[in-house]
Amino acid sequence: MQRRDWAKGGVLQRSHYSGYRMHIIQNEWLRGRFSHFLSWTRPNSYWDVVVAHLPLALITGIALLLPHLISYDLLPLKKCTFLSLTGYPCPFCGFTRSFWAIAEGNWGFAFYNAPLACLTYIATALLFAWHMTALLIGVRVVSGLRHLLKSFHAGWLIVAMFILNWVYRLGLGLK
Repeated sequence: MQRRDWAKGGVLQRSHYSGYRMHIIQNEWLRGRFSHFLSWTRPNSYWDVVVAHLPLALITGIALLLPHLISYDLLPLKKCTFLSLTGYPCPFCGFTRSFWAIAEGNWGFAFYNAPLACLTYIATALLFAWHMTALLIGVRVVSGLRHLLKSFHAGWLIVAMFILNWVYRLGLGLK
């Protein structure tokens, strides 16, 4: 049994599990332009939402919260093996210092130390907001960016960004 609910812009369908369940009907204009990038559903169970969004919300939340809880000096970090063997920093050197600097509000040092770390921090914050919003609202949000990131060109773009960041650090003599 279906019932139109024009105030909510969707169709309420009778479900034998939970009474009426909302199905969002996408507008034709929106479907044509954004369906490849974003879609959301309200599953029958909230556990489907939790399984889809909680792991990344926890990982990104810990990455954003850890610099506020632990001082950089107290981190049990080992010296970079690549740096020890070659005397040059690896492509990932400087990311931890930059994350801690950003957490302290020192964006200038973070950008000077590793510009790519600033973009990584912003992406981490956006991912955290994305997954927490989905958890709070109770919908399963799927982004088409996952398919874009799996593409050949996106992989090369990411590799090129790390190489440029590395060349930048080598050019300034940062270790």
